[in-house]
Amino acid sequence: MRTRLSILRTLPAIALVSICAPACSDDAGQGGDTIVDATDAVDTSDADVAETTEDTEPAETTPDTAAETTVPDTTADTRDDAEVTHPLALVINELAAAGEPADWVELFNAGDAAVDLTGWLMRDDDPTHAYVFPAGTVLQPGAYLVVSRDETGASGFDFGLGGADAVLLYDPGEVLVDQTSWLEGESPAGASWGRFPNASGAFKTLLSPTPGAANVDNPATTCGDGVVEGFEVCDGESFGGLSCVALGWGGGALACIESCMRISQSGCTNRAPGLVVNEVESDERDRIEILNGTAASVDLAGYTVSDTGGGSYVIAAGTTLAAGAYLVLERDINHTFGLGDEDGVTLHDPDGALIDETRWPRGGAIPAWCRTPDGVGGFRTCDDKTFGNANF
Repeated sequence: MRTRLSILRTLPAIALVSICAPACSDDAGQGGDTIVDATDAVDTSDADVAETTEDTEPAETTPDTAAETTVPDTTADTRDDAEVTHPLALVINELAAAGEPADWVELFNAGDAAVDLTGWLMRDDDPTHAYVFPAGTVLQPGAYLVVSRDETGASGFDFGLGGADAVLLYDPGEVLVDQTSWLEGESPAGASWGRFPNASGAFKTLLSPTPGAANVDNPATTCGDGVVEGFEVCDGESFGGLSCVALGWGGGALACIESCMRISQSGCTNRAPGLVVNEVESDERDRIEILNGTAASVDLAGYTVSDTGGGSYVIAAGTTLAAGAYLVLERDINHTFGLGDEDGVTLHDPDGALIDETRWPRGGAIPAWCRTPDGVGGFRTCDDKTFGNANF
């Protein structure tokens, strides 16, 4: 089994704003039209499809015990300009594929004329996923339009944006106007995928999302100043709250290497064999594996397995785990709770004492979050699932 660990900075969540900012025409808003202008304020109390604001500028670890960090390519522009044939200067400007509280896409009108978006379409890389802009949606010059995900489809697109995905914008005749695609890790939680310079530049990962406003560049960083910032995952003795023990090892020390872009676990030491949470998945069947690494069987009756969302499962009486054996618990067969994209699992004995625990970053338990070496090593994202068998 090949393994990796993507350790990304925990970036602050953002709140979407709906502010329209040059006066809309006198009949703006009549007949149910949505006029998105660069100066007029709009009511933000409702969950409107069009979220706008003003801008006056046109604008992991491998088995060698080294934890590799996924670092986004901040210069790659995946837009295929050869396919952009529409004459209007309307662009996809920014998006969040792991947005909080929801995924969102921002359009910007960099032209000199208003654009009526009635009947325009927005899709992701699945052509069956389509959002049709409602009648009367008009985007004024210099204005932004932010559309958020709404699973009901009542006030936004009903499909989610994936870790590796695309957004395509079509006019009512289904002529492709603009598009962008991104790879896994290029639009992580707390960050966005946007153009810089604003409206005209190439797409890259932006650490400070600005839905409804001009995009801002990422700050310059200095590796060696002891402060984890920008795309750094570590700096000096700062590891963003991580440690060997937090990653499931018995002890030792992490090391910051490769220009602050990689955390090495080579200095971590194995934990003593024992009863441990050994492997977890947060997709498909939400399985949790417990390994008895001791030399004797363990009566698990009354032990409790829980996730950070409050779900719990009490192991039934008569459940005994032999030495060296694995117990795999599966959603809807054993426990009833789902494991989140960013979650954790704890194991407590019948007296409530904590036996073991682990937490994984967003996407860390896909395909699986597992200990390597099996039972005694630290956790990392594994490329293959081995439930009921040794991790390798």
